[in-house]
Amino acid sequence: MISRPHPEMNENQHTRVAQHIGSPRRGVVEKIINGGWGLVRSDEGVVFLNYVLPGEEVLYRVKEKARGILWGELLEVLSPAEHRVKPPCPYFGKCGGCVFQHIDYQYQKTIKRDILADDLERIGGYEAVVPGIVESPPFQNRVRARMKAQKDGKIGFIRKGTNRVIPINQCLLFPGKINQFLEKWNALDNPPFFHQMDILMNRDNQQVYIHLSHPPKEEKEVLKLFPEVIFSWKGNEDAAVSGLNIKGASYWVSPAAFFQVNPFQWENMLNIVESYLEPCDTIIDLYSGVGFFIPVLKKYAKTVIGVESDGFSVTLAKRAFPGVEFFKLAVEKFGFPDADVIVLDPPRSGISKYVMKRILNRQYKKIIYISCASAAFSRDMKILREQGCQLTDLKILDLFPQTAHLETIACFTRVY
Repeated sequence: MISRPHPEMNENQHTRVAQHIGSPRRGVVEKIINGGWGLVRSDEGVVFLNYVLPGEEVLYRVKEKARGILWGELLEVLSPAEHRVKPPCPYFGKCGGCVFQHIDYQYQKTIKRDILADDLERIGGYEAVVPGIVESPPFQNRVRARMKAQKDGKIGFIRKGTNRVIPINQCLLFPGKINQFLEKWNALDNPPFFHQMDILMNRDNQQVYIHLSHPPKEEKEVLKLFPEVIFSWKGNEDAAVSGLNIKGASYWVSPAAFFQVNPFQWENMLNIVESYLEPCDTIIDLYSGVGFFIPVLKKYAKTVIGVESDGFSVTLAKRAFPGVEFFKLAVEKFGFPDADVIVLDPPRSGISKYVMKRILNRQYKKIIYISCASAAFSRDMKILREQGCQLTDLKILDLFPQTAHLETIACFTRVY
């Protein structure tokens, strides 16, 4: 995801800025762009600010000039926009997670549509009427997270603009049971140090599962203080595996394996992908994880193939879907056999050049592309359209309220 765009600036502008870094100045926010940054135009060039809204007059200072780009710090909002609200989270502005809590939720959706439209046009060369967003509850919408630890063992998220951890006792995006664990853990006098904890709450049984960054030794005594939590670690992953049912399909999930974070969008995602399918011979699911899309793919294809590099995810997928052939390897090493449909949900970086080349060479009739990064998606969409694939449908889902991220699901059909 491109979170820090590169405005056009010349050498004279660079020189002038060096003389004025740190001095307060006024500006008007033109728009919000990818990454949640507000764009302000000044005599020195384009400045990027967080925690602002389009149309607001603000007082700011340039905090950093990196590679000719100006990063500003908001000092005061001189004329607040009508959609500005008081952020409910005490960590907002310090924690590196949420960037939109100062915006009412309905307008957050408008901004995300505008960000996608801007990326599609600017990066993808595609002008279109962007559809409405499938919304989510604005809070308590996330059942999976990766927490980091300070040296004293207290856990939280990365502090904004740093590589340091800010302890978090309550996150408004989490359900209550995860927050109960955070508060209890950080209240310990000397919590043991685990540099990373992957946390999952199973929606069906309401149980919290945590995968630790290393096997506990003497720390086990402290873990006994948390009988309400099931812990796992390397070599003991199965301890935190649990069953989950979505739309009548059974999955095996674990905090040690990726799964979509927002349970309110699970069925929406599956329904959208299913709407693009029709009976066929073979469907290939790239970056298949624990098999999130497999149940709907099996309904339409005689043969379904999953490709996933994470070994434990493949293990769980094989347990849940024994009739499906899964390949445990990087997508770049996959053989790309004949198929009718390719389904892919790549990382934020999008489709690699090599994988894109292989997909285009095979001339698959239909490509269903799930993305959580609008800039990478726009780049890949442009390549697919230039190579004979028509964008036939696009849906947007808000999997990540209070952040600048959004999820797109697109269907491409080969026309030549």
